[in-house]
Amino acid sequence: MTLVAACARNRYTPAPTSPGDDPAFSAPEPIVLPGLESDPAEALQLLPGDVVQLTAVSAQTDVYEGLIVDALGQLHVPLAGDIQVGGMTLLDAERAIEKELRRFDRFVRANLIITRLDGHAAVVVGAVVTPGRVQVTPGMRLADLLAESGGPERAISRDIPTLVGNLELARLMRNGETVPVSVLLAREGDPKHNIRIRAGDQLYVPPVTDQLIMVLGDVNAPQPVAYRTGIRLTEVLARAGGINTARGDRKDVRIVRGPLREPQVYTTNLKSLLAGKGTDVELAPGDIVYVTKSWYASTGDVLNAIAPLISLANSFAILAVAGAISTR
Repeated sequence: MTLVAACARNRYTPAPTSPGDDPAFSAPEPIVLPGLESDPAEALQLLPGDVVQLTAVSAQTDVYEGLIVDALGQLHVPLAGDIQVGGMTLLDAERAIEKELRRFDRFVRANLIITRLDGHAAVVVGAVVTPGRVQVTPGMRLADLLAESGGPERAISRDIPTLVGNLELARLMRNGETVPVSVLLAREGDPKHNIRIRAGDQLYVPPVTDQLIMVLGDVNAPQPVAYRTGIRLTEVLARAGGINTARGDRKDVRIVRGPLREPQVYTTNLKSLLAGKGTDVELAPGDIVYVTKSWYASTGDVLNAIAPLISLANSFAILAVAGAISTR
């Protein structure tokens, strides 16, 4: 594939400080989640899997430990048999048990204590450190649930941690519907987003795929870097081990942006930036940063050089090419 025709030779467009500064580039509009205006607390309910202790008080006191609410929401009570308690508060469940026991002892009183909240669980799946079931305790919030899972999964690149889990696109599911809250804002403590977690909630943290920034060319460790809002050129170059001083041209670092069939190519002068004469460039999702050799004369030369690689830009297959990242 030849991409020389994409740009005229020796005509460079200086990289805009922010992607939005270039009217030719239309970045995807971010999805703004409004959060929840009301997040009332709910009474503690008995759910399948919960373990309780039942104390029956009458002429004598009987204590039954280790009773489990079964998958049908029933509790097997000695003498009374199976009693439906699933979804009930402790007070309502005590009344239901007393009603059945009073067929045998009209003065009996029942007292329930939940000893294990095994039925109260949320699920965290996707690119987190420890996916799986998390016990939901009273007062648990979304940020707590994320923390219990170990947070977003990371990769190690030359001992520099790079986020792999994409919190910007993470979603909380409840009763088959998406809750309109932002996990990023929840982690910052925003009360509209850091909502109470309920049993059965599912948190999905997708892996970073199309939001990679590729750092290629004459850097010490070519590799993909996870995009995050506000990430800048100097940071991704640092994560790639810096420019190879023997070959890389600090005065001509290219940024390839937009659809790869019709890319927009910018140049920036890192030497001027480090001398305080320029601004650090904010990058966009999917950007390719390419450090040229000093002999590259045109944008077309750069595009031709990276043509075999850019088809991998949105795939973790580049990890095998770069050989720089090992996932924990």
